[in-house]
Order: sequence, then structure tokens, then C-alpha cells
Amino acid sequence: MCTLSYIPITEKDFIFTTNRDEDPRRIAYAPKKYRYEGVDLTYPKDSKAKGSWIISNSKNVTLCLLNGAFERHPRKSKYRQSRGLMLLDFFRFSCSKDFIDNYQFAGIEAFTLVVVENKSETVLTEIKWDERELLVKILPNSKAHIWSSATLYTAEMRAEREGWFWKWLDGKPHIDPDSVLNFHKTGGAGNLEFGLFMNRNNHVKTVSITQIVGGENGHVMRYFDFLKVDQT
Repeated sequence: MCTLSYIPITEKDFIFTTNRDEDPRRIAYAPKKYRYEGVDLTYPKDSKAKGSWIISNSKNVTLCLLNGAFERHPRKSKYRQSRGLMLLDFFRFSCSKDFIDNYQFAGIEAFTLVVVENKSETVLTEIKWDERELLVKILPNSKAHIWSSATLYTAEMRAEREGWFWKWLDGKPHIDPDSVLNFHKTGGAGNLEFGLFMNRNNHVKTVSITQIVGGENGHVMRYFDFLKVDQT
């Protein structure tokens, strides 16, 4: 929910990888299939709010949430609903446009939501909500992208992380899921403050990585829980 990359492989195939940087005391349950509003969804579940930061219907839709929109925002004492539950609500709508046009965003904390839809080609939509306005962009599906949470990373940190990403991509003649996973573990290595695999004195750290390999033949999710690794 705090670092996300999208890398196209073909017009319809992509690799979608996210690091969850969180208080290690806030555990999450490993991905499994859930039935919601008549739709089968696969996602890791947050133990507190019962929602998720990354969800796939395993067929043609994947969405991933990052906290914050543009800059770090002052948090209100109470919000109408968890952002993670909003991801479940998405599947009550026929498509991202239907969701954007009709969902009630008022009372939801600021977020960035990235939606990947496999139609005749991959459609990549970025939705930002700053608690006042909604900004929607259709991003080029043939270009790689990286996002970092505005609540954890300053504009300068986000820019440096993006630089690491492009430098890594430029040096890679072949991209596959394992090489992307390795970047999400080693990008900015040694920088515990804002490297991709981060740890700020164990108060906030990278607790898991979720990766979805998607395309016209469906979506496959991989999940790596580092809290379990720490406990062995």
C-alpha cells in the first residue's frame, strides 16, 4: 500500500507489485478467495478494518490503494469508512468509470487508487482523492510506472525512489516477475528511511510484498509475508 509498480510486458500482460509499509503490530491475513456481492475476489485482508490494499477478481480487474493523494495530509479523528473497504465496494460497479461517477467519496480519507482493467487492451486508471476533489487520469499502458505513498514519503523521497526505478529498468534487458520482486526488496538498499524495503526503527517497516502477474489469461497473485519470516 506504500510502494507500487506497474510494468507492461505486452499490450495485455503486466506485472503489478506493491510493498506494504505498516506498523508491524497491524497484521494482515494471507490472500485467499472471498465472495463479495456475488463476485469472487482474491486479496490479503487487513486484520483491523477487514478490507485490503490490493484486490483482484483473478480475471480482468486489479486495484491497489496507496495512502494519501499529493502530499501528507492532517488526519481527521473519524472517517465514514475505511479506504480498504472502498476497494471491495468497487466491485459493486460495472467498471472504473461507473465507480468514479457514482461512488460516494465524501468521508473517505485521502488516497491514491490505481486500477488495471484488461479489456481489448490494458486500461490503467489513477484515481486521487484529497478529501475535497477527485482527480482521474488514464495513464499510458505501454509505460512503466511507480508510486509511493504521500503519507510516508516526501516529494523529494518519491522523486529519488522514481530515479532508482528508472535506473534499474534501464539496466534490465529482460524483465520477469522475480526480477521485479528483487527490485522491490533491494531498491535503494541500505536506506532504511525510504529505500523500497524500509524500516523506521520497527515503528513502520515493509511487512509484505504482493505481486500480481496479469493478462488476458487471468491474474495470478503471489504474497510474501516478512513478519512470518521474522518470527521463524
